[in-house]
Amino acid sequence: MFKVKFSNTGDTAEVEEGSEMIDATRDKGWPIAYGCEDGMCGTCIVKVNEGMENLPEMSEQESQTLEVMGMNDGQHRLACQCKVNGDVTIEGM
Repeated sequence: MFKVKFSNTGDTAEVEEGSEMIDATRDKGWPIAYGCEDGMCGTCIVKVNEGMENLPEMSEQESQTLEVMGMNDGQHRLACQCKVNGDVTIEGM
């Protein structure tokens, strides 16, 4: 099991390897907005404070969406596009 920590509150969710971040945040009721859930709208941007290496490479769609939002800086991801493969600490925007 891996941990996803929400730095805004200090709350932690335990997830299995390959779990969708969107599921962990919803199950815990963390205040992250979701719109299209396809990596196009940008409503679920989170800052990854620790563990970026434990998330998959960004798809071209996610990269383009973050670029449009001015957040393609290596610190932000779209929660709807991330599978957790290790411990991660995120911050809601």
